[in-house]
Amino acid sequence: MTDIPMTPSRTWRGIFGVWGVAVVGAILVAVFVPVGLRFTWLSLTLAACTMLAFIVQLLTHQKIGFIDRLSISVVGLVGILSVAAAPLGLGALFQG
Repeated sequence: MTDIPMTPSRTWRGIFGVWGVAVVGAILVAVFVPVGLRFTWLSLTLAACTMLAFIVQLLTHQKIGFIDRLSISVVGLVGILSVAAAPLGLGALFQG
């Protein structure tokens, strides 16, 4: 049995999908969660999206490049949620 590398479009589709879930999660946290609990929910969003990234990458059944794909997914998740946390933190700081 030979392992055929995934096509670039299929590789990035799973990564971008997880990043999209992170963006939606950050928006939902910003809109629906009270100010005092936003960072707790952002960390839960990060945990859920990290698990989703594992699941998405395991469902590809491709062992070649697994660590690379998962690393890109998780680094992107951290970046997206960090960018979302900055205005939420400034808003909480100036809100009182």
